[in-house]
Amino acid sequence: MKTSALIVCKGFIDRCQPPMQSGLSQLLSSEDQAKLQQVPPLVTLEPELLKWDLLDHIHFSWLAPYLRTLAESEIRLFLSTLAKEQSQGLQKILGFENHFPHLTKTSKSALRKVLYAQVTQNQDLVPIAFLPDHPMNRLLQLSPTVLRKLIRFLGLHDLSFEMRQIISTKELKTIFNALPKHEGGFLGTLMLHQEPLVFKRLFLQKWDGSKENLLKLLDERGLHRLAHVLYRASESLLWYVTHRLEMHQGNILLKYKEKPAHARAEDILTGQVKKILEFLKKGEAP
Repeated sequence: MKTSALIVCKGFIDRCQPPMQSGLSQLLSSEDQAKLQQVPPLVTLEPELLKWDLLDHIHFSWLAPYLRTLAESEIRLFLSTLAKEQSQGLQKILGFENHFPHLTKTSKSALRKVLYAQVTQNQDLVPIAFLPDHPMNRLLQLSPTVLRKLIRFLGLHDLSFEMRQIISTKELKTIFNALPKHEGGFLGTLMLHQEPLVFKRLFLQKWDGSKENLLKLLDERGLHRLAHVLYRASESLLWYVTHRLEMHQGNILLKYKEKPAHARAEDILTGQVKKILEFLKKGEAP
């Protein structure tokens, strides 16, 4: 039995009364029964997540490679089936104007199934309702905007360490001036304490002095941290998170997914994610 099917099976069995659980488990092969015992507890998600249309929550950049292989008339058909933000994003990168055909509900459903198949590429994805429990399941409840902010703020942890190595007051001021006010404020609080976890030293040596380049470097540092906190996550959760990001960022995250050398990295990073989300929830970072 595939991993995803086994996890869904566990989800159904766990929702039954104990006597029925035993009877249902015995219907499985001995091999699958043994595997079932190894499946971690499943998470209880918010009701809104159970109603997800997955295609609506995939960043449009993941759809672009397939659409570029099609004729213009076919592209317009697919764009007409997507959410407004996705359609507008693809129009911009593919060079299309807003003139799309009107489709029936059945036609839209069929075309969306094609797009879904193309982007998932036969991945053995566990449905969101049956994801194994993990602290980072909460990432799926964040809006794309908040998820991007979380990544940027994680990168500020690396920057706080780097800035302790800088002597020049002028250079420090240049860095603070390059950051949005709320990010600079958060960075200031980080510099009051010693950063316990550093993955890449001297990353500022790549900075060309521009605001755009600094923010790009911070995002990469944040993705590095997020990749390490997702190291033990299920492949399905990792897929869902990366595909909510712009494709380039998602691939950076995958590049850094490896076992961290620091023994307490996962605990430290989980704590950092929690504090950042609390900070953002307070409205201190508009």
